[in-house]
Amino acid sequence: MAITFTDGTITTSTSEDTINDITGDAIYAFWLFAHNMTASETFVVNIYAKDQNGGTMRLYLTETLTGVQSSPAFYLAPLVTKQFKVTIQKTAGTNRAVTWQRAEIT
Repeated sequence: MAITFTDGTITTSTSEDTINDITGDAIYAFWLFAHNMTASETFVVNIYAKDQNGGTMRLYLTETLTGVQSSPAFYLAPLVTKQFKVTIQKTAGTNRAVTWQRAEIT
């Protein structure tokens, strides 16, 4: 088994912006760090997994982050899948830079 780490930064917007859209046979874990949020922000994070029978991305989980986060590290437990996607959308407040990290186990 090999573990590969990838990280980056995305600036939120009022659109549903894709952080990751990964295809490949692997186990994926994902961290999102919302430490830059202030009291006025609300972010919606969506995680999708591919339905291999329908060939369509299906919503797996929605997490709404509001205001200053007492625990600013959001963790997506390992997913065993052929494709998954993580998006973020600002629904209130100011655009903020959000950092992330993905672990891929193959």
